[in-house]
Amino acid sequence: MQFTKIAILSIICLTILTGCWDQHLLKDVKLVMGTGFDLRPDGKIVSTVTIPLFTSGPEATGATESQVLSEIGDTPRDARNKINHRIAEQFDSSKLMVLLLGEEYAKQDIYPGLDVFYRDPKSSLLANVAVVKGKVSDLLNIKIQKNRLMSEYLSSLIRSEQDSTFLPLQKRPLISDMFDPGVDFVLPLIKPKKDEAQILGLAMFSGNKYTGQYLPHEDSTLYLLMADQKQKRAWLKLKIHEDKKPEMKNFILFNVEKLKRDLIVKAKNPDNISVDLKLDLQVQIMEYPIDGLNSNKRVDDLNKVLSKLLTKKVNVIIKKMQKANSDSLGVGRQINAFHHDTWKKINWRKEYPIVEFNGKVKVEITKHGIVN
Repeated sequence: MQFTKIAILSIICLTILTGCWDQHLLKDVKLVMGTGFDLRPDGKIVSTVTIPLFTSGPEATGATESQVLSEIGDTPRDARNKINHRIAEQFDSSKLMVLLLGEEYAKQDIYPGLDVFYRDPKSSLLANVAVVKGKVSDLLNIKIQKNRLMSEYLSSLIRSEQDSTFLPLQKRPLISDMFDPGVDFVLPLIKPKKDEAQILGLAMFSGNKYTGQYLPHEDSTLYLLMADQKQKRAWLKLKIHEDKKPEMKNFILFNVEKLKRDLIVKAKNPDNISVDLKLDLQVQIMEYPIDGLNSNKRVDDLNKVLSKLLTKKVNVIIKKMQKANSDSLGVGRQINAFHHDTWKKINWRKEYPIVEFNGKVKVEITKHGIVN
């Protein structure tokens, strides 16, 4: 009887403890942590990758430097295969942190460069995608501070800007928006500098192509509030005076504590499409040298001034998006979902730039710090 129990238990263990049959050992692969594509004038693709170099032995501390490789190919997969021929182990993108698109490459259909990753079940589908003003190879070859990998630096830089509501948080694979005819997307726009990377703002896409136009860094936070994508912090700076001395007294800086956004799309027929965008912001004053916020009248007046200035800025941003034909607020998606008869009768690419938008912002100061 005891033997039978042991035999049954052994069979069960053999069934559920099958071992690591699908393991991928680090010694057998080269982990690609950052990669990107540039477009040459002849139409060929330049693929650049950054691979961390791991040290071995009892005093090993992990990867402290990276190897940067570039290859030219007719397609992204062709360029990847050429890189694979130059490394000792197998190319592995399962830990990819950043996927970069050179400016010229991004101005054409970007999907072919992403296809090679989406078809690989081991690829990291939530790697941050960004556009590089200039060339990817120039950015990945920057020598940053010692003992810091370029891929980790870029990933940390993007994550920090996401927490501050400067960049959109990538919650799902980019392909989800690429094949949705009712929405466009924005991506971080990064510029290589001497020994660092500078985020310029948000590159606006129309369909799968970069329009060449972008929202500068000072507009990106307000745009993300318009898109209902507030993160941990959302600081805004406005110039509310012209004649104060010193110059710094003309500015106010505040953090959006609470956000309520309403996007109301009216599209009962193709000839009468309009959009009302309303933002209700509860804010905390972070910097206001003139002060006097212990006066209810001063606070009410300031609420009106901030509301007026932000309303103007919201409508300017909308005009920029319409000029770029970039529907990154997803108005078309709402028309498709709730006014499908209208959607079937219109060409949204032609209709979107002339749609009537009405943006309105209401600001309420709820906190002003411990100084009155």
